[in-house]
Amino acid sequence: MNPRLPIVLFCVLLLTTFFSCVDTAPTKEVQHIDSLNQLAYTYRYRNLDSSCRAASQAYKEVSMYQQGKAEASNNLAFCAFMRMDFDNAERLYKEVYNLTKNELELLIADIGLMKIYQRTAMNKEFYDYRNSAIRRMKRIDEESNLFIDRHESARLNYAFTEFFIVSAVYYYYLQQRAEAMASLNEIRQNEELAADTNQILYFHYIKGSAGLCEGKTPEDRKLEEFDELYTTWKMASEQGYLYFEGNGLQGLANLMASPGSYELFLNRRSHALTRFGMPVDSLLPLRLGQMALERFRKYNNLYQIAGAYVSIGKYLNAHGRYAEALDTLAKALDCVNQHHITYYHSVADTLDKLEVFVPNKDVAYTEVTWLGKEKVKTVPEWISRIREQLSVSFACLGMKPASDYNRNVYLDILRYTRQDKELESRYLSLEQESRQLNVVLFFVVIGLVLVAVMFWLFNKRSKVRNRIHIARLKQTLDVCQKITASIPADVADESEIVRAIAGSILPDMEQLFSATGIRIGVRDEEAGEIKFDEECESEQETEVKPGSEIGIRADFNLYVPDKTDPIGILILFTRHRLNKDEQALVKVITPYIAWALDNGMTFISLGDERNKLEKQRYVYEQHIAGNKRQNLIKKSCLAIVDGINPYIDRIINEVHKLTEKGFINDDRIKKEKYQYIDELVTTINEYNDILALWIKMRQGSLSLNIENFELNELFELIGKGRKAFEMKKQRLEIEPTGALVKADKALTLFMINTLAENARKYTPEGGTVKIYAGTTDEYVEISVEDNGRGLSSEDITKIIGEKVYDSQSIGMKESTDQEELKRSKGSGFGLMNCKGIIEKYKKTNDLFRVCTFNVESTPGKGSRFYFRLPPGIRKIFGIWLYLIISCSFFSCQDEPMPEKLKDVPVDSVTLVAEEEYERLLDEASRFADTVYYCNVIENFELALQYADSALNRLNAHYKKYARHPQRYMKLVGSGVPAELEWWVEPFNTDFHVILDVRNEASVAFLGLKKLDAYNYNNVAYTALYKLTGEDQSLEGYCRQLERSTTNKTVGIILCILLLVASLCGYYLLYMRKRLLNRLNLEQVLEINKKVFASSLTRTQESAEALQREEDTLKEIPQRIVNEAFDSVNELLTIERLGIAVYNEMGHRLEFASSPHMNVTPEIVQQCFDCQSYLSDKDMQALPLLVDAGGEHQCVGVLYLERQEESMQEADRLLFQLISRYVGIVVFNAVVRLATKYRDIEAAHEETRRASWEDSMLHVQNMVLDNCLSTIKHETIYYPNKIKQIIGRLNVQSLSEEEEKESVETISELIEYYKGIFTILSSCASRQLEEVTFRRTTIPVADIMAYAGKYFKKAGKGGANKITMAIEPLEAKVIGDINQLRFLMENLIDEALSFHQDGELILKAVADGEYIRFLFTDRRREKHVEELNLLFYPNLARMTSGEKGELRGTEYLICKQIIRDHDEFAGRRGCRINAEPAQGGGFTVYFTVPKR
Repeated sequence: MNPRLPIVLFCVLLLTTFFSCVDTAPTKEVQHIDSLNQLAYTYRYRNLDSSCRAASQAYKEVSMYQQGKAEASNNLAFCAFMRMDFDNAERLYKEVYNLTKNELELLIADIGLMKIYQRTAMNKEFYDYRNSAIRRMKRIDEESNLFIDRHESARLNYAFTEFFIVSAVYYYYLQQRAEAMASLNEIRQNEELAADTNQILYFHYIKGSAGLCEGKTPEDRKLEEFDELYTTWKMASEQGYLYFEGNGLQGLANLMASPGSYELFLNRRSHALTRFGMPVDSLLPLRLGQMALERFRKYNNLYQIAGAYVSIGKYLNAHGRYAEALDTLAKALDCVNQHHITYYHSVADTLDKLEVFVPNKDVAYTEVTWLGKEKVKTVPEWISRIREQLSVSFACLGMKPASDYNRNVYLDILRYTRQDKELESRYLSLEQESRQLNVVLFFVVIGLVLVAVMFWLFNKRSKVRNRIHIARLKQTLDVCQKITASIPADVADESEIVRAIAGSILPDMEQLFSATGIRIGVRDEEAGEIKFDEECESEQETEVKPGSEIGIRADFNLYVPDKTDPIGILILFTRHRLNKDEQALVKVITPYIAWALDNGMTFISLGDERNKLEKQRYVYEQHIAGNKRQNLIKKSCLAIVDGINPYIDRIINEVHKLTEKGFINDDRIKKEKYQYIDELVTTINEYNDILALWIKMRQGSLSLNIENFELNELFELIGKGRKAFEMKKQRLEIEPTGALVKADKALTLFMINTLAENARKYTPEGGTVKIYAGTTDEYVEISVEDNGRGLSSEDITKIIGEKVYDSQSIGMKESTDQEELKRSKGSGFGLMNCKGIIEKYKKTNDLFRVCTFNVESTPGKGSRFYFRLPPGIRKIFGIWLYLIISCSFFSCQDEPMPEKLKDVPVDSVTLVAEEEYERLLDEASRFADTVYYCNVIENFELALQYADSALNRLNAHYKKYARHPQRYMKLVGSGVPAELEWWVEPFNTDFHVILDVRNEASVAFLGLKKLDAYNYNNVAYTALYKLTGEDQSLEGYCRQLERSTTNKTVGIILCILLLVASLCGYYLLYMRKRLLNRLNLEQVLEINKKVFASSLTRTQESAEALQREEDTLKEIPQRIVNEAFDSVNELLTIERLGIAVYNEMGHRLEFASSPHMNVTPEIVQQCFDCQSYLSDKDMQALPLLVDAGGEHQCVGVLYLERQEESMQEADRLLFQLISRYVGIVVFNAVVRLATKYRDIEAAHEETRRASWEDSMLHVQNMVLDNCLSTIKHETIYYPNKIKQIIGRLNVQSLSEEEEKESVETISELIEYYKGIFTILSSCASRQLEEVTFRRTTIPVADIMAYAGKYFKKAGKGGANKITMAIEPLEAKVIGDINQLRFLMENLIDEALSFHQDGELILKAVADGEYIRFLFTDRRREKHVEELNLLFYPNLARMTSGEKGELRGTEYLICKQIIRDHDEFAGRRGCRINAEPAQGGGFTVYFTVPKR
């Protein structure tokens, strides 16, 4: 064997390994493969088959040259792309990523995939590979010196130009012309580009066909496009590039398709048109399209063949050859079907293909199914162009259903392929942010792992808690318990609180701190200094020198959590100086002392508050009692008024018998009737005399509610009654006023309303009633003016001068239609009341001496009724505020607007606030809807009119709100539509309405065969639709990226927080041997502070604030668990903290917890029942036991849920310590304090109710007083007049005619009297609709006791010896205490008015469901007949008392009180009556419901 053989073998193995590692290939293979790839590239636009063969040969013959194989794969993928075999092209491009790491070939693969996804409208994937290509281009730019080989340099130039051209195409389809041109301008037109014929042709073609040319005018731009396409055709035809030759011809055909465009090029480029070798006439574009079709067939590119058919069809449509266009476009659609069958459905006779029209299509269109459900890689834009031209052909042939079918497919494809540039930028930023977060997250996780290792190491060194310190803390908290339990329940002043606290803790303080003395000082809020109990002097005067017998002094301020200043001070004298640990323990005690002081002072202040409320309520009760007495008197008067009605009815009946039944002809009967009527009138007069006497005696006992108010408020209320004037065809004019009036608001409204109603009555149809006010320094004059009949001076004298007048006679003399006037007349009650109110004002004080009521009138021209009131005084604060605002406003007026602010655009929020802004857009939207409906009914001319109106509204909106209006939209035009420029500005308008208008206008123009106008609107619609569109797949991907980014961000934040917390935990674990005791103490102190802070309440001054305090007290347990949960959790590691407090009102446990739970755990109730510690798995409950006021009681339960089922001894001790002071806090803050607050709230409620009732009774009594006064005056005249006539009939001998006339007069008078009496009494009765009865439960003994007390008071100083025996009953009644007291007062007053010695007896007995009260007078005997009339009005009983008061009405008032009880006490059957008493005298008895 040759000894050198191993060495040779080793060298061969080494060389083989080297070449395999560096991916090198023999030079011959490299040259061969590069030449094949170059050949494939050169032929790609000349002969696609040749290019494909060369690329396939290169791909197959590669052995070691992987970069060459990758280039061959790119070339094969390009050929597949041109043949529209997108799946195979995608596979070949992606194979490049596995074949090589060469950035250049990978960049070309990225660009190839961009072309596939752009053409198939897969936008999200397009963005992915575009961004990948951009990153590769940056890396290649950084290492451009590596590409020095001639072949690689050419490939690099190709890759960069291809990227910019593909990007330009992408921007073109996005309708972003500026970006597309910018992308093309990135291509450097140098020698390298000129040497690459493929790319220079591609560059010229895209520039011309996409319209990416510069030009001052649209015509210049079209000419530039023509030149670029002509250059493409000329260069391609000269050098044999079939693909671009066909594209150049097709582009030129499209440019010249419309007659107008052809004329332009014929005039401006005639020399070029002659170079095509065919006649230059109107058929030239058609011939160019046919020539392009021939070139594409020869090149065998199905996509371009179909495009040529579309160009030919477009020309035919433009020249009216619609049937031919339809046939041509059908061939284009066959190309689409052929592509689908070739690559996706091999069966030629399948139903899964496109048709020019499918009638009665009720399912998804086939194209939409391909794109959506089946995910077929076809070209949506390819199909949409065909469908759009088919729609034109069918429309022009009058086949609207087929046209609509194709247009709907076209619109659906547009909707499917919508793209959104904004989402692209979101995608880029999110992708970059995601990469950065990945790096950050990696480092954070590494840090977290390191910290976890450190935690494990340090945790091994931890030690157990120091129980000695906890025991000492327990002793300290025992002191705290004594502090809180030391407050007396009936504490009266601060010194009592201080003495109780100091006495309770001194022994324990001596044991804990060797204390020799304690002094507690309380801050005096007024003096601002500390006061001490013993000497009541300042802190400086009580200072003790160190080293004296009393000991070393240490001062501790006493704070409560919600106050900044201390509420007091604790001075501790000890035998030695306190160390830090002892000072810390004292600081645990001081919050308890502060809380005890604060809580005690709260008790004191609450007691003061309750006393204040009691006094206030007492005042209101006295007012109510007085007002109720007045009210009952008014009701009794109304009872007399109601008693007159039967007598009036009897008179009417007797007069009726005389006149209707002929009794007037019988002398005997008529004399009896006259006599009976006379008796009835006498009785009425007697009632009237009683009423007049009673009212006269009570006059002046009521006061007015005077206040300042704005008169315009009343004017506005009057204005709401315009309808009544309008019904009479009158006009009510009310002049607004700023006058302020000082008067009774309700009565002022009554007067204005009365005068306005009078004016409405007496003003004829078409008249005007005016209400206005004039102001002087002395008064405000309120006028009601009309242009009605007017009044004579005689009538004015009656109205103003006479207190009571005959309202029926007013205006009769001057009236032309007296019957009409008589029908419209009222009772005169309103004007009389107005005069009465003014008189009431004048009697009040000198301020109201300006008050007056007057009338000015001219017959036939109208009247003015007016009254004057004193002016009110406006608060000076309001005037100053007005002046300040005015000054500020005028000072701002002079200041010019800053220049920077002038150019700030108005944002959409500001614009939307303007009603006009939305109005114009709404009108445009309505017009757009109408355009659609007009198209549906095929009224295309009307549709275009509405479309023009819609654009007009949108243009008006743009003109008004755009910062610099430039162009306006037109229905027919040329060039770039204005709305596309609006989008770029940007201008905030409703682009969806514009889309609707453009789409429907396209349909309308199509129906009218106006193709130029159709093309303009369709292009505008398509461009705007793409601008406003969005791609759902990309948006979903962006959302996924956002969620991923958010999750990573949250993860990083949590990791960082955990890292920081862990580092803090490590430090505490490492130091806890030294810090554990102090940490536990601070934690207990923190819990202490939070529990105390949660339980604190402040005494408020107002009733509303006190109500809030009551609500707060109910929430104290919930506040405690909410605030203390975290602190307790840190100490004991709990899952839930709860407090159950025993509700004494509901006799149940009220449970509050954090976190909240709806059901109280059973263990809580069990713990409360047995009053001992209970534990069940992870639940623990401890009773809240309190020693307070010498009592030991359980106020609730403290409840915990722990994460660990078992509780260690140390934890349980801490649990017990917490429960001790929680129990004290709950007892003092919730149980005791809440009880006081409930009492105060009850007092508040009583006070508020009393205030309301007092106000209501005042108003009711005031109006009743006016009503009764008017009744008294109004009813005097008519009975007297009737009595005069009856007297004349009885005495004088009258003729038959005179007698009949007299009886008729009586009939008229009594009828009118009846009417006006009914009106007036009902007016008064309406005032009693508001119930003032206050129903309560009253002990009979209280009523009896009050009666005895009143009897002693009323009978004091009397000459007669009268005694009253009271026999009480242990029972309760339901009624109004004030009314029943007033009843007793009236019974006693009536009895004492009889001056004779004797005995009165008051007793009560049970009577079934009632209590019967019996008041017996033994001194007087009364017959049954007399007793039966006791509760009816009797003028003979009306006398004046010793003090000038009216006597004889007492039983009437008693009767009214029992009537009220019968109606409102809750049980019918209350009665009052009188009977002879057994043993002499008589008894008045009444019944009220028994409780």
